[in-house]
Amino acid sequence: NWMNRQPGSRFQYPYNHRRVGRVNLFADLNRGDGYLPAARKVLPPMPHPHLPLLMELSSCPGPPGGEQQLARLLQSQMEDFCDIRYDGLGSLLAEKPGLLERPRLLLCAHMDEIGFMVQSITDKGFLRLQPLGSWNTLALAASRLVIHTGKGDVPGVIPAIPPHFKKQAESQRDTDEILADLGVFSRQEVQEVGVMLGDLVTPAPRFDIFGLKVVANKAWDDRAGCAAMVLAMQHLDKKVHSATVIAAGTVQEEVGGRGATTAVEVAKPDLAIVLEGAPADDLPGLAKDEPQGALGRGCQIRLYDPTTIVNRKLWQWARDLAAGHNIPHQLAVRQSGSTDARPIHVAHGGIPTLVIATPVRYIHSPVGLLHLDDFEATVALLKIIVETLDLKTFEYLTSYKKP
Repeated sequence: NWMNRQPGSRFQYPYNHRRVGRVNLFADLNRGDGYLPAARKVLPPMPHPHLPLLMELSSCPGPPGGEQQLARLLQSQMEDFCDIRYDGLGSLLAEKPGLLERPRLLLCAHMDEIGFMVQSITDKGFLRLQPLGSWNTLALAASRLVIHTGKGDVPGVIPAIPPHFKKQAESQRDTDEILADLGVFSRQEVQEVGVMLGDLVTPAPRFDIFGLKVVANKAWDDRAGCAAMVLAMQHLDKKVHSATVIAAGTVQEEVGGRGATTAVEVAKPDLAIVLEGAPADDLPGLAKDEPQGALGRGCQIRLYDPTTIVNRKLWQWARDLAAGHNIPHQLAVRQSGSTDARPIHVAHGGIPTLVIATPVRYIHSPVGLLHLDDFEATVALLKIIVETLDLKTFEYLTSYKKP
């Protein structure tokens, strides 16, 4: 038991993220291991069938450049019925042939989460961290971390300056000054526990259920998208479908969409759907008008962000499918942000690309909140799309000669 380890023994990562295979045991939530103690069994009256998968994916570490463990986990979920390959950057591509070679539909969810890299070690034994992705720095103080070293995982915490020592004007942490405290007191001690420059760092996972339908953990951006992608592909395993569907778990989205840039060259799709965990805007005082990404109101169909104007026929088709099947959905015109749609939609002479997201509160911080109904709406819409897309629909969506 990791809680009862002997002083001086090696710390073991308290969540068994290395376990692979299809996740289908709800009992995982009640084992009492890792960050879900047996004494805290706050479970809904009717267990949700996808909780184990959501817990497994969101708890698995996968910072930019270190997505391999998550890739193996996703592969284990799809390799029984898909052809698996990887591109040169490490993005996973799982292809499920349809009745026809075309259209080729790419489902894309990025595997990486925002994290850090060890940039330097101070004489006093603190780590100076290089952010990988854009952090909400106000949420970092006193956050627990896991440093992933060649010898194992090492726990740490981001220092929090007590108010007694803070100047009145200090309100926001500078990302250039993010440190990690390992509970050691010299550079030599840091080296003895196995930490080196370049080691990757992620928030410590803690999966919780709030109320009856909200789940909390790190990395919903974009493990929500990864889970939806897996469930859609598993749904196709039992269906006859026209389109050939490629599921891509991309790397390094949080540092510039690099994995999608290479994965699209390998997949060569005709259409693409990017799956995301998008920032919820339903906090008090945040939205000027009606929220476009509120928890509990369904999946989000994005029409615009500063890097992508979504193909109009494509989003209208998705909207009509959602409405016709009574799937709760929200339309969003985002004034900030970017997704893997940015490199995909301008590749190969132009690829019509749709963005479907599950809203997440407190995105790009150590913990986010996801509503299970919104996630189910995302999965439901995605299943209908992959089932119904055929050559006739594809030709309509990609024709610019006809209205």
